[in-house]
Amino acid sequence: MGLLVFAFFVLMAYGSLRLMIKAVAWATGSRYQAFRRLASRFNGRYETRGLADSPIVSFPHGEDLVRVGLAPASARKAGVISTRVVVRFRRGIPFRLDLLPTDAPALRQAAKGTQPVRVGDREFDGAFVVRANDPDMARDFLDPGTRWAVHGLQRLVHPGGLSVAVSPERLLVQVDRDLSDDADALFAAVADTLTIHEGLRAGVRRRISEGVKVLEGDGRPDPDEGPPVCKVCGEAVDEGPAIVCEKCGAPHHRDCWEFVGWCSIYGCGGKVGKPAPASALRATAPAPPHS
Repeated sequence: MGLLVFAFFVLMAYGSLRLMIKAVAWATGSRYQAFRRLASRFNGRYETRGLADSPIVSFPHGEDLVRVGLAPASARKAGVISTRVVVRFRRGIPFRLDLLPTDAPALRQAAKGTQPVRVGDREFDGAFVVRANDPDMARDFLDPGTRWAVHGLQRLVHPGGLSVAVSPERLLVQVDRDLSDDADALFAAVADTLTIHEGLRAGVRRRISEGVKVLEGDGRPDPDEGPPVCKVCGEAVDEGPAIVCEKCGAPHHRDCWEFVGWCSIYGCGGKVGKPAPASALRATAPAPPHS
């Protein structure tokens, strides 16, 4: 008799667990319905990451790879849920650019070697701040079609809630709005990002054809430049869990590493990360000059 009662409770527990799993799966799928529709539209992959983390949608675009999801939480934007679109380049490009609305907070750490750029469009120059390592390439890239796409992204969010960043490894577009339950807005954000991507590839194609090569370091931080910068999001890696690539040693925020799926340094290809030791994240003050 006791054995039958025990078996009954085991079956009840198993049934309850199955129902709970189905309920959670339904709730998660309902919450991120826009991501599911995006994956279907682009014949992409919908990647679930457990109950605590939002899913990621990935699909190829030309020879590059697009990944879409909610951005990891940032201490600089407490309480803000942002949507991120990252286009990883199969072949690196010799270009760096940061673009922010004039209402956005100033860059914490401008990309090395960049300078202010004005494109000659009064409305655009008044609405956005642009820094790039090659002003001529930036102006070629920011043609009327690309500028229209940037304005389209800005219309999706509050003033200042947009950032566009280009590095040799990737294009990053981030809007400070949760688009996981708004398919139309999510599709618009991805479409505008792909327009920017096309303009970027066209704008730098001439330079690449001239034999310009991307020369990247090994990804390790320079102690004279303050805290290391995550190559995915452009933020300093000075707070929260961090990962370093086992192959090249480049530091990343843990959430950024998981979002992209591998090392962000162009040409590295490392897919194994390990917790970053404190010594890899500390900024070392330059030695004082000898008197």
